[in-house]
Amino acid sequence: MTAVAHTDTLVKSTTCYECDANCLFDVTIDASGRAIKVEGLPNCPRGQLQLERQYHPDRLLYPLKRVGAKGSGEFERISWEEALDTIAAHLQQTKAAHGAPAVGFFAGYTKEARPQLQRLAHAFGSPNYLTESGCCFSATMVAEKLTYGYKLKTTSTVESPKTRCVLVWSTNASGSIPPFENHHLASRKKGRKMIVVDPRRTETAELADIHLQIRPGTDGALALGFHHLIFKNGWQDQAFLDEWANGLDAFRDYIQAFPPERVAAICGISEADLCAAVELFATTHPAQIAMSPTSTVQHSNGFQNHRAMILLSAVTGNIDREGGNRFFNDKVLPKPIELFDVCKNELPPRIGDEVFPIWTKYWPAAQSMLMPDCILEGKPQPLKTLLAMGINTAMWANSKRMEQALGALDFFAVSDFFHNPATLQADIVLPAATSLERTALIAYPGCAYQGEVKYRHQALPPRGEAKPDGQIFLELGVKLGMAEQFWHGNLAASWEEMGEGLPDDIRKEAWENPAGVTVYSPVIEELVDMGFLDADRQWRINGFRTATGKIEFDSVELKAHGYDGLPTYREPMESPLSTPELLADYPLVLTSGGRQKFFTHSQQHNVAAMLAYDPHPRVQLHPDDAAARGISTGDAVEVRSARGMVQFRADVTDIMKPGVAHCFHGWNEANVNELTDDQHLDPISGFPPFKSLLCEVRKVAEG
Repeated sequence: MTAVAHTDTLVKSTTCYECDANCLFDVTIDASGRAIKVEGLPNCPRGQLQLERQYHPDRLLYPLKRVGAKGSGEFERISWEEALDTIAAHLQQTKAAHGAPAVGFFAGYTKEARPQLQRLAHAFGSPNYLTESGCCFSATMVAEKLTYGYKLKTTSTVESPKTRCVLVWSTNASGSIPPFENHHLASRKKGRKMIVVDPRRTETAELADIHLQIRPGTDGALALGFHHLIFKNGWQDQAFLDEWANGLDAFRDYIQAFPPERVAAICGISEADLCAAVELFATTHPAQIAMSPTSTVQHSNGFQNHRAMILLSAVTGNIDREGGNRFFNDKVLPKPIELFDVCKNELPPRIGDEVFPIWTKYWPAAQSMLMPDCILEGKPQPLKTLLAMGINTAMWANSKRMEQALGALDFFAVSDFFHNPATLQADIVLPAATSLERTALIAYPGCAYQGEVKYRHQALPPRGEAKPDGQIFLELGVKLGMAEQFWHGNLAASWEEMGEGLPDDIRKEAWENPAGVTVYSPVIEELVDMGFLDADRQWRINGFRTATGKIEFDSVELKAHGYDGLPTYREPMESPLSTPELLADYPLVLTSGGRQKFFTHSQQHNVAAMLAYDPHPRVQLHPDDAAARGISTGDAVEVRSARGMVQFRADVTDIMKPGVAHCFHGWNEANVNELTDDQHLDPISGFPPFKSLLCEVRKVAEG
């Protein structure tokens, strides 16, 4: 970190953590040690306003012990010594009474202390390290590795100048992908066609040559309809498929059931638009699919839907090619300290191994979406005690049930910046240091071949008695009698050990240069050594790292575990077609989670300056649906589902597909996930169907 002194201020260069892009910026610190300005984060209100959270009057600054009933918000200040002793004692008591796996270790936001927390879980003897990835990102990665043997790059901030057509599927760069409005998908590009699939006419959809405004949850049917027309018209790259496709004949037979007239009816789109979109995508080369890492898999059949979508790159010959969808490669990585090898080789099964074995095979954590069942019903295994950082019940479908579960734990301790519905159920609440107050070794994955390694030095002393989450976990390791394994509580030493996995020159520059070091995948050299100077199509030398060495159209691995090997389509478990008996009470399709650059899930909603951009939790309705219910923009409305009712403000807008209601997520006082379904998880990934359910919206009577 560099520091530039002025007469009475100091300017330090450091990295942001309002998302995981870790952008470089400068923070100005006055003579009293208070940060007064940040510079270098244009077009990102989260980064620009981070000092509002840093000095927020409600920020947690001291360890707290619950003195009232769970959920009452009644706490008293205690010392760190008492807090850590209490936590360590309860962890040991649970281990003695129920076994170490009955203690869960959960990591939400922020993510930087995950290595230390996972190490603590496994050193303690629990396999049950859990994260927010139980409903975010991991399912797309697992689907892609299972199908191709590699993760795909589908949300790159780096534009390929060779891309001639981009199929943007349920993502909106101006709200979700830094640098937002400056992202390459946020503007028209000469020579590049664009197709957008989204139930809302987003800013990105406004730019599209064709917008397919589908019913939420029907993505798999649409993708299979694309395949049907591609093969019917002979637009596939047959030579490539003949060499590299496994199960293609069975797949071709299956897609015969998805002609355009049926697909258009399922998805609620024009048959002519569907046919035009398929022809544009399949005949304009090279073509690329741009997708959210999350939205396509948060459905009851999301895993298979995503597989159908990503196979479009293979069928058209656009896989791992410049201008198409590249494989995502590992770069230079720090030394792992998580002890996950101990978990795999020495500890009992993780939560989720029993019901989601494909997901847990590919993802190094337990399935957190099962936590309410574990706590309340003891299945698939009991969970009695929980140590968590950055947890919020709003992350779980049917959130009130998760809130009930946290309240039913024998013991629950949590670290965070502020109280939320989860911390109010805790026995001990610990104050977490912000990114300005903590060190971290950051390995940013970047793009297909290029990434970054950075070491963030501490820019400010922690406020009050706040501590970095990683420091807390190391000190607990010491309290539990494992001082040697936890560097005697020295957080810097843990980062230094991770740094031992880096080449000496990269490690030195990462520690000394705030901008970090650009690192590259070794596969580039391997391709060049083999005479392939175009640095793509790795399958020419490595094949596909799947069970068959080919692209899995009909996955042998899925079939071995009793699943469909083909990317089969199934209606959402709750939909106008699958549950028509619910339509009398819940006639609208409910979707949620459209991203905004102002908020990171439930974060920033307590920052007044941020709320000036978007002050109220909103449900978006088409004018026809609103008129039928006597609803106008700004009205207080009730959104009801089979799980309950939440109040929102109506936002009547023709960007919505008729018959669909969209709720923004992350509002503690208006949490849409109190309405979502926790009983029909995706059978392969365990992901909840956040984005395709049923609801009704009614105006709240005045008074």
